[in-house]
Amino acid sequence: MTAVAEAGSFSAAARRLGVSHSAVAQQIRDLETAFGVRLFDKSAGTLSATPLCMELCDIGTRMREAERDALRVLERRGPTGKRRLRVGLGNSMPGIAIVHQLLRQHPSLTVRVDSGSHQDILAALLRREVDVAVLPDLPKDGRFRTAGVLSQEVVGIVAADSPTGLRDEVGLAELAQLPLIFRSQGSSTQKVVDRAFRAAGLAPEPQLIADTRDAVYEAVALGIGVGFMWRFGTYRTDTVRRLLIREMRTTVDEVVFALKDERNELIELFFNAAGQIDPGRVDRPDAP
Repeated sequence: MTAVAEAGSFSAAARRLGVSHSAVAQQIRDLETAFGVRLFDKSAGTLSATPLCMELCDIGTRMREAERDALRVLERRGPTGKRRLRVGLGNSMPGIAIVHQLLRQHPSLTVRVDSGSHQDILAALLRREVDVAVLPDLPKDGRFRTAGVLSQEVVGIVAADSPTGLRDEVGLAELAQLPLIFRSQGSSTQKVVDRAFRAAGLAPEPQLIADTRDAVYEAVALGIGVGFMWRFGTYRTDTVRRLLIREMRTTVDEVVFALKDERNELIELFFNAAGQIDPGRVDRPDAP
């Protein structure tokens, strides 16, 4: 019923639902006959929902939202009944370092980590699909409560055995002459990179656009080109070398955040663990 009201025809609703036209039409007719009501009016080949139908659609929407809320509550327990926290991460680090600290202190917990682009993780938190998240360069928003973890800048990364001869500090003009690996739209890293190149009056064409940071890292490690990442964005240091970029030395804050109206013990434990992270050790795991 809701699909028909939104699509305006049985055929369009059937395509959306992946069923036959006749199945949708029959279901609507059965409802109208069983309850002696009219759910749709037809005009110029388009179906429009009656006031009764709109009221029923609204109830159906609230029922689906209640079902999602119930599932979110159930997902806070793992299969064995252990408490489970859902964490959204834009970068592996420092988020995984916080998770590590949390599990060291509370081994009875389980944690589910969802990774994605900046906009994906932000949307997941707003939909309450994750309980707490860690992102860099979070826009100010009164719906969130936040806590800073560390400040970092975007750096370039190149294969450890790259023949490019790049020094540990380079300029954008030099990088623009090399094969580049960009992230897809929605990436906080790519937003910083795009702004920097525009400010420098440069518009390089990337050789590769990847939708995940892991894909960028692996492409760089294979020698495809120069990529970009947040300085503390990964624990790994085995196959790539970080490059400081002169025009991109401004740092941004990496923050833990949750919805202001979402408070429970697990979220508080994660915020507490985040407050114990030493920024100087995040990319130096063997530091004393």
